[in-house]
Amino acid sequence: MKNRTIHVESILGDVNGIEAEEGQQIYELILKAFFENKKVILSFDNMEILSEDFLQYAIGQLYENFSHAEIKKNMRIENIPFSGKIALKRVVDEAKIKY
Repeated sequence: MKNRTIHVESILGDVNGIEAEEGQQIYELILKAFFENKKVILSFDNMEILSEDFLQYAIGQLYENFSHAEIKKNMRIENIPFSGKIALKRVVDEAKIKY
């Protein structure tokens, strides 16, 4: 299985991921790669701010169609800033309950 690296900064053209619409762009790229049977490397190089809204749309939505085990198996997150890790944990915990 091949990998697809998604460089968040390159997609957004910014070091801040704040808006839900920006997260939706990332989600659609992840989903496309999953449907093409590719593993995703989600790279947060140079990112400074990641809002919970952004992360909910980018990653949290995945839990609607995929189990936590499937997501962990098929996606690796790299270089996420510490504040982003905290926000992502909250998003994932909520998504597990919601979906």
